[in-house]
Amino acid sequence: MKNDNIDKIKVGASRKIEFDEKLRESRNLYKQGGSSDYDISRYELIDHEFKDGGRKRVYKNLNFSVFVDDYCNADCKFCVAQLRYHHKNELYKKGHITDPDKYLARLDEVLKIVRPLDPSVSLTGGEPTLSPLLTEVLKLVDKYGFRKRTITTNGSGLLRVQDNDIILNNLIRYKWDHLNISRVSPDDSINRAIMRFSEGSEYCDMAMLREILEICSRSSLKHRLSCLLLKECVHDVAGIKNYADILSEAGADNFIFRELMDYDRLAVNTEKTEYCRQNKIKLYDIWHQFRDHPEFVPYLNLLGYYYYVEIYKYRNMTIASETADMNIQNLEKAAHPDIVYEMIFHTSGHLTGSWVEKEEILDRYEP
Repeated sequence: MKNDNIDKIKVGASRKIEFDEKLRESRNLYKQGGSSDYDISRYELIDHEFKDGGRKRVYKNLNFSVFVDDYCNADCKFCVAQLRYHHKNELYKKGHITDPDKYLARLDEVLKIVRPLDPSVSLTGGEPTLSPLLTEVLKLVDKYGFRKRTITTNGSGLLRVQDNDIILNNLIRYKWDHLNISRVSPDDSINRAIMRFSEGSEYCDMAMLREILEICSRSSLKHRLSCLLLKECVHDVAGIKNYADILSEAGADNFIFRELMDYDRLAVNTEKTEYCRQNKIKLYDIWHQFRDHPEFVPYLNLLGYYYYVEIYKYRNMTIASETADMNIQNLEKAAHPDIVYEMIFHTSGHLTGSWVEKEEILDRYEP
């Protein structure tokens, strides 16, 4: 039953800036079978009727993710997109709207559906900067005036020319707010080896990254470098400092270090799940080590429905760190099946509440 007497948790710019280690310990205990401090009823929810999903309550600050394509020029050993499927004992195999005009028409239709909910929008893939439709997608999102816009990329196609300008400038022109660039190492040879870029394909080397960050510095497009913690790469406080220090010389000042997501250990046995098992680094241990490094100043921590984040200030940089657990995600969704926590537009045209396209269908695409 909804409790209207509890204080609502603020989000976004209105969030209270505080850091409480008790929240970390609480999440750690929950992962070991305890109770959770997360309470979705403390967040604002919006009633909404979906064509196929029926009447739902939607998390007001939710994110709407758009798969521009699922083609990628890399085959990361830790691929999160594939792991989400493996977690459900599914193979990563998705449907596609193959006609570009039909894809854009369907996306336009879905943008109209979700716009009244005022979500933030994220573009993902695959590698979205390699899609010939990307700039048209940017224009569609801009047409509806979404409040916050983010793209996640390995950076390789940002200097490609599309619609008479480079894609990076198109992101700026169509008012994108955040650019997340995935990179596991400042060393190009190590980064290439772990992210396994296709032979002969575009690649964002350090020289290209400097150019990208220089262009961002002259615009309102904010950047963030995203690094997976791995035993064979960045795996401790010294590694985090080295990564940030080297990339700061290239113009970066905002970073996030992510722990490999926890998933169902009965997931289909693939190369990637085995790699994740062997390379898991626990942020919980690193956070405790930060106490011996006063240059990392605690700034903010926050609890999401299946993730937990701590943010630090390091020199003149922002260092975020995040853990996520798909098992907790399953538990939360099972406890509140009438709530939509996030929305995803898949290459098949389905609008869902899940990263697996055949689950939680809210508006089914029927060609």
